[in-house]
Amino acid sequence: MTRYPQRTRAELAGEAQTTDGPPSPCAPTTQYQHFIPRFILRRFQVRPVKSKTERQKEFQHTGVHYYDVATGSLDVRPIGKVYGLENAYQDVRNTDDINELEKKLAVLEGQAACIIKHLHEALSQGTLTLKRRSLEDLRKFLFIMHYRNVSCSDIYFQADHPENARSRQWIESFMQAKGLHSAAEIWLYFLRYYLDTSHSNIMRDAAELVEKYGEGGLQKMMIESHIPPDLEHFPAYTYYVQANSYFLSIWEAAEGEEFIITSHAFGLWEGLGYGCPGLHCIFIVSPRIAIVLRHVLSRPELKEHMKPGAFVSSLLHVNPAPPTPIYTCGEHGTHIDQVNFQSAMALAHYRSSKKGEHDSFVFKITKLSRSQTLEFNSVLLVNVTKTGSLTFLSRGSMLR
Repeated sequence: MTRYPQRTRAELAGEAQTTDGPPSPCAPTTQYQHFIPRFILRRFQVRPVKSKTERQKEFQHTGVHYYDVATGSLDVRPIGKVYGLENAYQDVRNTDDINELEKKLAVLEGQAACIIKHLHEALSQGTLTLKRRSLEDLRKFLFIMHYRNVSCSDIYFQADHPENARSRQWIESFMQAKGLHSAAEIWLYFLRYYLDTSHSNIMRDAAELVEKYGEGGLQKMMIESHIPPDLEHFPAYTYYVQANSYFLSIWEAAEGEEFIITSHAFGLWEGLGYGCPGLHCIFIVSPRIAIVLRHVLSRPELKEHMKPGAFVSSLLHVNPAPPTPIYTCGEHGTHIDQVNFQSAMALAHYRSSKKGEHDSFVFKITKLSRSQTLEFNSVLLVNVTKTGSLTFLSRGSMLR
């Protein structure tokens, strides 16, 4: 199974929400910012979930079980002091507001927090229905959570990194054109692009590339040849691939069991498909729920036609159903009329249209068995590094 490389950059990580501590009349010069969002960690807190006012009054007393692998210590630590680093997104080039990116991340996380709250409320029904724009907000949130991960930021645009050999010319040309001087600066540049650009517009930027070069041509650029230096929106294609190649599924822990969360459990890649890493991308959002992006090649209608051994994963015995779309302008709501599915741009235009905005998607929540829940947690545990950590809600579940 695939694991993230160990985190190495203290200056690139975090969460863009205001601190849980008491408000100060002066903005702090340093801020502790989480790479696992604070609203996720609150669902693991030892005491009952409290309002913001209550949290501010009991700032030092609201905590989570925290096991430090390096020291072997287990204690309860304040949520405001775990799973984060200081000053992750300060953009010193932005002299008007070096913390602007943090504030934009806070808006995105606020949208995601509402959707995930709705998801928890839907557990008893067994299904969750999302309008297209809400699903796009959730998709964008998950992508940026992966992108902003420290382990990704360290190598994403490092021109001399071995994994970037084929894109080195593009990286160097882009940095020169934009007046950027380091991998960190170009990483922040595209973080701003992802935050400032709607899901629909990112997909349209990518569709323009697909229409010009074709899917095969773009894949060849990434795998076999060089990326042309003038492709300003090439990172939009990375976003497009995740959105189009993975369907979103919702997994619920078995009754009496819980999911754990680790320092790598919010955007963890797992499994192989035809030898390529990334069959699943895992996001733990509470002790009850995990959101799992699964590659479309493993959809039920395709899986039975796969060659034996094509997929290698500890999670293949779980069979989540892809969401069921309900199109407001299609016949019987089962398909879209007069849209060319072979055209990336036609699909992008429809999805961003007023008609597409009212489409809905019904997600069947996949309830895991006890053994499946324990196997899922074992995937997380295997990927904990020697300097990592893990958190759980109840000690009894953890001991199992």
